Amino acid sequence: MLFPRGEAACDVLSTVPEGPPRRFRWRAQIHQVTHAEGPERIAAEWWREPGKDRDYYRIECEAGHRLWLYRDGPHAPDRPAAWYVHGLFA
Repeated sequence: MLFPRGEAACDVLSTVPEGPPRRFRWRAQIHQVTHAEGPERIAAEWWREPGKDRDYYRIECEAGHRLWLYRDGPHAPDRPAAWYVHGLFA
């Protein structure tokens, strides 16, 4: 199921700033990631206006949920990247 808009994932923890998430909070619950695939980068065409790149990850949490998360833009020391849940897998 794809959401109309990404839903914010908060308190995202990853082993390296540009790496996959290891833990995050979404819909008031903490999710521990047991498996992550990605990133798959989605970016604007090079001939158009530059936009934010999105790095998508397919993750599975310890409760068995399979989610599609993305990081919106790069991580910077003064501004951590924003993360969103874009959908669920059956």
